[in-house]
Amino acid sequence: MTIFRTSGSRTKRLLDYLKRRRKGRPEGRPAMDSKSFPTLFRKRAIVFTDTADFTMRTAQDGILHFLMVFESVAEEAAKVVRRSGGDLVKAEGDSLLIRYDDINAACRGVVELENAVQRLNRGRPENERLHFSYGIGYGDVLDLDEDMFGLEVNLASKLGEDLAEPGEALLTPSAAAAVDAATLKRLVPFRVITFGTQSVPVQRLKLRTGVRKGKVPTRKRVAP
Repeated sequence: MTIFRTSGSRTKRLLDYLKRRRKGRPEGRPAMDSKSFPTLFRKRAIVFTDTADFTMRTAQDGILHFLMVFESVAEEAAKVVRRSGGDLVKAEGDSLLIRYDDINAACRGVVELENAVQRLNRGRPENERLHFSYGIGYGDVLDLDEDMFGLEVNLASKLGEDLAEPGEALLTPSAAAAVDAATLKRLVPFRVITFGTQSVPVQRLKLRTGVRKGKVPTRKRVAP
């Protein structure tokens, strides 16, 4: 039994290290972590998508209907991500985890993905349309064969799942700080959010899309 999804080379490297770390003296583990950092971590851009009203949709239409719709969108999403230079790492529940080497490519990929989702929605009945919200992070992460772990993964997930509206993309401070001048022109301030005692300024990526078809669910904004 392991919490990791495959036994690929990067995952195996991590598992071997965790076994050595477990056997090491507790006071020596920080030094072990520092030494292993270059072989385990990679600088990556992370995109985490969330599907609007997943629970309500499954209650109304059933899980099989939702999975039919989500699978068709995920297939198209994988094509868009590949074309834009990324990799669809995994689907989990009603979410997609996507990685890019470059933060600017990640932002372009989100714009293309949102456009593709809206194209798929055209002409479909209401209960076969999906709407994604997006969280985007950038930084050093454990980049495994079929998963990623790290603070920026957690933050991207939080932004995509809890804060972004359907059709909206929010960036972590690290992601916003790493974009080039062209991408920077598409960022606008969102608001400062708090995690425990930390205040985090979040930016929003302007997505140029047409009018979205059908009823688009919204989240109830929580005051900062």
